[in-house]
Amino acid sequence: MGAGQRGKPSRRRGGGLRPFAAAWAVAAAAAAVPAVAAANTPSVEELRSLSIEDLANVEITSVSRRPESLSQAPAAVFVITAEDIRRSGATSLPEVLRLAPNLEVARRNAQTYAISARGFNSIEAANKLLVLIDGRSIYSPLFSGVYWDQQQVMLADIERIEVISGPGGTLYGANAVNGVVNVITKSARDTQGGLADLKGGPVDQAGAVRYGGKFGENGAYRAYAMAFGRGHSDLPDGTSARDGFQGKQTGFRTDWNAGKAGFTVQGDLYDNDTDSGGELFNGTPGGGQLFGGNLLGRWRQQLNGGSTLELQSYISRDHRFASNATEVDDTFDVQAQHTFGFGERNEVVWGLGHRINRDKFINNVNIFVFDPPVKTYNLSNVFLQDTYAIEDNLKLTVGTKFEYNTFSGFEYLPSARLAWQVSDAHLLWSAVSRAVRTPTPIDRNLVAPGLFIGGPDFRSEKLIAYEVGYRGRPSADATFSVSLYYNQYDDVRTTQLSPTGGLPISFGNGLRGDGYGVEAWGEYRALPWWRLSPGVNFLHKNLGLKPGATDISNRQSTGNDPAYQFSLRSAMDLPHGLELDVGVRTVDDLPNPPIASYVAVDARLGWHVTDGIELSLSALDLFDGRHAETAASAGPPLDLRRTVYIGLRSSF
Repeated sequence: MGAGQRGKPSRRRGGGLRPFAAAWAVAAAAAAVPAVAAANTPSVEELRSLSIEDLANVEITSVSRRPESLSQAPAAVFVITAEDIRRSGATSLPEVLRLAPNLEVARRNAQTYAISARGFNSIEAANKLLVLIDGRSIYSPLFSGVYWDQQQVMLADIERIEVISGPGGTLYGANAVNGVVNVITKSARDTQGGLADLKGGPVDQAGAVRYGGKFGENGAYRAYAMAFGRGHSDLPDGTSARDGFQGKQTGFRTDWNAGKAGFTVQGDLYDNDTDSGGELFNGTPGGGQLFGGNLLGRWRQQLNGGSTLELQSYISRDHRFASNATEVDDTFDVQAQHTFGFGERNEVVWGLGHRINRDKFINNVNIFVFDPPVKTYNLSNVFLQDTYAIEDNLKLTVGTKFEYNTFSGFEYLPSARLAWQVSDAHLLWSAVSRAVRTPTPIDRNLVAPGLFIGGPDFRSEKLIAYEVGYRGRPSADATFSVSLYYNQYDDVRTTQLSPTGGLPISFGNGLRGDGYGVEAWGEYRALPWWRLSPGVNFLHKNLGLKPGATDISNRQSTGNDPAYQFSLRSAMDLPHGLELDVGVRTVDDLPNPPIASYVAVDARLGWHVTDGIELSLSALDLFDGRHAETAASAGPPLDLRRTVYIGLRSSF
């Protein structure tokens, strides 16, 4: 059915898989061009040859918002490298995040995912994970979650993904409750020349083309275009759920450096179509359309005395259209950060920022609407964090963020971390933090006349978290990280009856309780050409109603989490340019609604034909024809199908 027939502006410009077909043609042509290695990009052999110690000392920025070695970061942080992404066989960002053992990743259907850290993972409850792409927050201010169907990234351009489990409110603000995911793309200087990356099969397809060059002596640029198609999931009876998903995206990045100054400008435009109404309007007739874009600028200056000043600003607009429902979100954000040393033992980072969101929500599907339908709200913050070296090998980091938002007013988000570098190869750390999830338009402004009045008095959900952890290299061929945590939650959302026990229904803060668990992962080089990467995650939550509180939603806000997850990845570098990668994931039962446990095996066989041409054959869920991973409160669980595809990657 055409866009005009669905009662929306006719915006289609060649839907279906036609964009993917164009990308296939470009990629095939690129494969015929002789490869020219980019001067600043590590070769496959260089990436393969990184030692366990090299990997342990990868420089990260997310834990302290300044560069530091992974081996010295006092937090539960896992890094997904560019090499991990290439060898994963994944075709989308959510699938790449399955590589992080400290995340729960559950796919609902062809386009929708629930992703969280340390619990609260479901379509309704995954609202406590802050996700950034190059410093731009991508969580939706409508519901504090992430529309993963709007977040397409050219995977070959990702430098690394830093995944922190545990609160990050002191540096990143509200909604960084149970974790932070920071996607960092490569500088344009590191993506010179051309690249075509294509994967295609009977269920899922993805194609991307990128070209980078230089301007002047100090500038570099790249531009890319990509398209994808994802096949439908199945209903329990084996028939199609009619939720196929396809789209296209283009963007650019420029980087300029001269002396002690650097400047970055980047942006993206996307246009996606779905056979269903999407995550927000799922099941509406005629499907849905998602389109929008963003533009970001960042300036960085090294000052006298070794201090650094960074200014960043971005704008974004996201549209979600169904046949009789619309959401439009506009965001403007500006922030500044200053990092400096104070005396001989203090490293200080402080900053401030302001964000403006304007959200429009029109719903003619049912009686639920926003009152008012259009609202502008503000978020202002200032933060300060100091790392003090008590001894050369003992550091205390304390800080807080003060935030003011339109819905709940003033919030404070303190934390304290202690890091003991027992030796060069072993780190012990501990932390205590406070974080909140602030109210959203859904929490406060969603109404249904005579039935539902939203949550006019809804307060922020609160967390006090206690953590201890170890990270180290037990031997020259192994790394190991383990963290234990205890979380105390209060004022978690409930759906309650009126004080008289009837209508209208409203949102309240009637749940409280605790959660605790263990996360552990490592890497072992069994042989010079063979690496093993195990991970395990145990979780227990115990949340209950406060005295006098009710919840007719059957505690949907607490999520639907497995008691354990286990993963094991094997990466083999075989003779004649061959690679064999196998990953196994085991996920326990989900209790409410019940979803059976499953074991998924992913495999990839790659062949480096030349330095610039790579062929691959990948299979996701190799031995399982179909299984469900999560379900929404309405509708049955959907089965995800086995995906097999061939890949072609060519640099030129």
